[in-house]
Amino acid sequence: MSPQSLLDRIGDWSAGLRYGLLTVVALAFLLPGITSLPPIDRDESRFAQASKQMVESGDYVDIRFQDQPRHKKPAGIYWFQAAAVHLTGIDDRIWVYRLPSLGAAIASVLLTAVIGGMLFGSGVGFGAGIVMASSILLNVEARTGKSDAMLLAAILAALACLLFVLRRRGGSSLPAHGFWAMAGVGFMIKGPIVFLPIIGISLAQGWLSRGIGWVRDLKPLTGIPLFLVVALPWYVAIIIISDGGFLAESVGKDMIAKVAGGQESHGAPPGLYLALANVTFWPFSLLGLLALPWIWRSRRRSEVTLLLGWALFTWIIFALTPTKLAHYVLPAYPALAILAVAALHDVDAAAPRWWRFVVMVLWGLVTLALAGAMPFVGAGAGVDLSIWHFAGVLLLPALWFGLTFIHGTRRSGAQLTTVLVAALLFSGVVFGRFLPGLEPAFVSPRLAAAFRTALAPCPTPRLISAGFNEPSLVFLTATDTVLTHATGAADKLLDGTPCQIAAIESRLQADFLDRIAAAGAEVEKLDEVQGFNYARGRNVTITLYRLAGNSR
Repeated sequence: MSPQSLLDRIGDWSAGLRYGLLTVVALAFLLPGITSLPPIDRDESRFAQASKQMVESGDYVDIRFQDQPRHKKPAGIYWFQAAAVHLTGIDDRIWVYRLPSLGAAIASVLLTAVIGGMLFGSGVGFGAGIVMASSILLNVEARTGKSDAMLLAAILAALACLLFVLRRRGGSSLPAHGFWAMAGVGFMIKGPIVFLPIIGISLAQGWLSRGIGWVRDLKPLTGIPLFLVVALPWYVAIIIISDGGFLAESVGKDMIAKVAGGQESHGAPPGLYLALANVTFWPFSLLGLLALPWIWRSRRRSEVTLLLGWALFTWIIFALTPTKLAHYVLPAYPALAILAVAALHDVDAAAPRWWRFVVMVLWGLVTLALAGAMPFVGAGAGVDLSIWHFAGVLLLPALWFGLTFIHGTRRSGAQLTTVLVAALLFSGVVFGRFLPGLEPAFVSPRLAAAFRTALAPCPTPRLISAGFNEPSLVFLTATDTVLTHATGAADKLLDGTPCQIAAIESRLQADFLDRIAAAGAEVEKLDEVQGFNYARGRNVTITLYRLAGNSR
């Protein structure tokens, strides 16, 4: 059966069956590893710890990591994570803080299908949802307790309402007000970033209609106040509480710093996102690459124009921003997924032979690199290799059938289904078994376990860490964990507080011991933890000490 016939047949299914199957496929891709992956440094652990402190303190306005204000992002994602804690009654497991991201990723898959269905029909929408569910970038964000999957879901909800208004002028005002409400939710999650795809589609619609009269259908006179009701109160409250510190931090030090230069060593040239797309959009980057000639030929179709406005405006803004992280362009991916499947559905979308050869080489190299990555990463992390480190062989059917799909003249839905199944198995192994098994790379869980074992009888133990100051350690121990330097750790240990242990990284050990000796005290070694600090890119050896003669 040809891909076009398969998509048409799926389009004839009931909506309940299509979206139910999409949900099952999304869960199959996104669930493995949710509970077994330890907290990731640094962003996820900072988000989770700040949300944990919200619940502990009952303060849902002033965001803090330990005693430091965390004013880089709005409160939306923290509220969702705090709600997950309240719903589950669990505050010390990282998977709880990932639930909003998981739910948002599944919603994003379904909303991609809704938008694709509005523009090109239900079959294309279903295919686009499958492409999003399988993409590596969404798989990563679904398992990470931070704001990007939530932002994507809010953007797609707003765009679905916007496109409903554009496609069905007049009628109920509910979609228009839904647009403004979801834009407000997105603004509460990551500020003005929510407007990039909206602006892109609006520019494309303005070009298509040769004016802005269509804006009236969005009910701006009542919609903008609704947006402000959703988005403004917290901003006003935090500006007052922080005495303007929120604006200085979020706008001055975060947003402007990213625009002015590469923040936190994340600078890169404009072509980075194009180079990464073959990996982050895998496995169906092959469809995206094959679709490029069709997209160019079809650029004047209104549906294609709208999607290009959405994707290109978002992509270009981030490409021109010096600070670059792979997940920044995630809001553009649903538009690319819809375009890729729309091209697949068009029987006249055959790409030139020379372009098929280019796609075959690029996609084949990326697939081979993914197949060989696990043994390389495992060996680099110091893990004894096992069968799970060679699970890249699961990609060999995907490679074979993907290349035959690209190069062959008789393409079939069975070829793409084989690629999908191989990617599903690969994703389950990577996220469910391989990454959680990289024990040396996850230092914080082992250090926290050694700390708890050493001070098991103590009712109020406290950890003092010098040299290994990752946020995941705070999340896994306690909010009052002290992150400091060698002399600070010695002084804290000497202050007479019971039930304290110092964790000293080997580079700072001599200074720590000198400070202890200068005070006329002695320490005893309790345990040692070795591993690889991936956030710093170096091996670490951490020794746990307590004051000699102090049994508590």
